[in-house]
Amino acid sequence: MMSRTKKRKPAGANRPQSRTAKAFLLPMPRRDADAMSLQFRVALENVRRQRAGRQEATCLAQVVLLTSFLTEEGYGEIDLHYIREVENDVLAMLDHGEATGEWEFPQAMLDPLTAIVNEHDRQLREVRLAAIAAATERLDRLVGSLPKRLTANRDTAE
Repeated sequence: MMSRTKKRKPAGANRPQSRTAKAFLLPMPRRDADAMSLQFRVALENVRRQRAGRQEATCLAQVVLLTSFLTEEGYGEIDLHYIREVENDVLAMLDHGEATGEWEFPQAMLDPLTAIVNEHDRQLREVRLAAIAAATERLDRLVGSLPKRLTANRDTAE
């Protein structure tokens, strides 16, 4: 009678196989999060100073959408209904800007936008990179299916 030997899995077979795979389990590296945060914080500051244009409006719309997507997945600390209200206001602002060339945000939008920018900043520093990548891919699919309003400056949210 032949004895059967169990096939053994190599040590670490259940662990991710590469550094890239492991990186997706951790939050984004701090310097990358800082670089992204700087872009959308500059956009917010330009909105505050009434110096906004299409680029700033697009950047903030992308931040609001990414924050919404991450919140839907359970990574948010702000009520999703509140984020959706801001999302509707920002998208309406984009439509208005495209139609009129006027990019001044109403004063009433500044506090909600600041809260969402702060939340997204927190998400970039605390949420697994895999979740952020999935939200970004979802944004890319959405942008690809929409008119130009969100495609003017896609690189600002990456």
